[in-house]
Amino acid sequence: MIKKLFVFLLCFSTLMSARTPSRHRVKVVEPDAVVNPLTIQQQLSSILAPVSPLVRANLLSGWGSTVASDLISTAKQLVGCRYRRGSSGPKTFDCSGFTSFVYRQMGIELKRSSQEQSTMGQEVGHISELLPGDLVFFGRGKGVNHVGIVTSVDGERGTFEFIHSSTSRGVRIDSYPDADYWNHRFISGRRILGVHK
Repeated sequence: MIKKLFVFLLCFSTLMSARTPSRHRVKVVEPDAVVNPLTIQQQLSSILAPVSPLVRANLLSGWGSTVASDLISTAKQLVGCRYRRGSSGPKTFDCSGFTSFVYRQMGIELKRSSQEQSTMGQEVGHISELLPGDLVFFGRGKGVNHVGIVTSVDGERGTFEFIHSSTSRGVRIDSYPDADYWNHRFISGRRILGVHK
């Protein structure tokens, strides 16, 4: 009985709403075009241009986290691809060829070499300030000779994981610090997402 009453009330309310004058109805309008997320980022960046790069990056971090997630997901799909000097994909990579390829999938063009990439975007002053999607650079002294992409950060411990194309094992994820090799070679981080030009 309760079930029948419920069905009756549902039908009655539907009938009554259908008889409502059309001036009270809301018309659903489809958007004219799908907006490219990179266009949104460029517009936001131009609006925030007078703001310092680090503050601007923080203001855009909500947007950047979505793009960073997509970027890292794309990079992880390439784990296991072999290293090949001078190669920028899609099946073999050197270190900067790998970062260039992954960023290109997000519509962002990086310079070709790790040394050139280390001049792009905004410098990240401390490991605790790194964000997923940032580039990290390694080498000896100030000479950059290797680059990777941050996948996760533990700011309190001063550690991070990064994905890169290593000469010995190809595309893989490593941690800093976890071995003497990376401990003595880390140089800096650079933020591209939200600040690239």
